[in-house]
Amino acid sequence: MQPTMQMAGLSHKSSLRNLNIISPAKHNFPLLTILFGFIAATVTLSPQMTPWLQFDRSAILQGEIWRTLTGHLTHWSVSHLFWDMLVFLVLAGIIERFSRRQFLACFAAGSLTISLLVFTMLPEMAYYRGLSGIDSGLFMLLLVLLYRRNAAGHNVLHKIPYILLGLLFIGKTAFELSTAQTLFVQSSDLFIPVPLAHMGGAFVGGIIGTLHSK
Repeated sequence: MQPTMQMAGLSHKSSLRNLNIISPAKHNFPLLTILFGFIAATVTLSPQMTPWLQFDRSAILQGEIWRTLTGHLTHWSVSHLFWDMLVFLVLAGIIERFSRRQFLACFAAGSLTISLLVFTMLPEMAYYRGLSGIDSGLFMLLLVLLYRRNAAGHNVLHKIPYILLGLLFIGKTAFELSTAQTLFVQSSDLFIPVPLAHMGGAFVGGIIGTLHSK
């Protein structure tokens, strides 16, 4: 009986471990999260660097393609930087610790997708800055990963928290669409919310999370 009980105990521990996104043995130090955060803060606080890195429609048309990636690390104000950075450090830090590959895929694909959407669907927007679109992608990526590991295949009670979080994101986006204001950052003549960027980022994050192999 004792070996049987030990086997049951091992099986129980194994099933608990499967609830994690990735095995705890694969935890990474969130080095890239810290690096990107440092770059974003440095660029935003440097009036000389921001114009060279922001999303600038005319400059992109002249071949400065790097702006489609670096523009997301620039911000309009310290307040804009603070809220974007706060969300980014939390979400990116969690995701990178478990899967650096997923984090990089979301950041790169999200950056390019958001820039493409802004470039093609918002022709009146000459400049774009901010991590909020990337933050939306990271939020959806983490939500999908957690849902797939902890709720998929279970009863509806396990799914309710994830459904509520998804509805909160939809509500936030609807608020921005209807009011042209953000919930946390004060808009100005230079800075207005871009819900299209948030929806684009969330779409990319959701796709990456869905394609992630269990």
